[in-house]
Amino acid sequence: MIPSLVLVSLISLLSATPERPVEGALFKDGSEAFATAVTDACKDVSPVWPVPAALVRAVIRQESAFDARATSKAGAIGLMQVMPFNAPKVGMTEAELWDPAKNILAGTRLLAVLLKHYQGDLLSTLAAYNARPRKLFAPLPNNGETPQYVKAVLRYYRAYGGKTVSPPPRADTARATTGPR
Repeated sequence: MIPSLVLVSLISLLSATPERPVEGALFKDGSEAFATAVTDACKDVSPVWPVPAALVRAVIRQESAFDARATSKAGAIGLMQVMPFNAPKVGMTEAELWDPAKNILAGTRLLAVLLKHYQGDLLSTLAAYNARPRKLFAPLPNNGETPQYVKAVLRYYRAYGGKTVSPPPRADTARATTGPR
């Protein structure tokens, strides 16, 4: 369960700024206040789920371009494009995924679970977040959307101050991690 103090803090960061009405939190308005709120929420969620804030921001950038009203053809919702069937898995309802702060919490929790499952292998984590789970440390597929998705998220991750990661692993090479274990 998410500590209520952290949840209240995240919700207030994203939805109650004096520069715009509360409903402004439901969409990308291009304001510095919204960008700051998202950045702060990414940092604030780190004590709850151990995922680097730079990685959370990178996933948001690639998944929704910071548009909290974004929906995918597959039905993914919000900033982190969380699939509705994942809502109960993270203790939320589908409707709650439309709240930007809760969407960040849900997506970050999914990333944390995947990072743990893949023993810190960032490439496998991102591939699974984008498409589907795969074998531990399996090489990235050579086709489809996933390789481009992983490359883009890693580019944003580095731009947001994330630690550099290794190139996609091959069967005979070391794996990329988010840092020491």
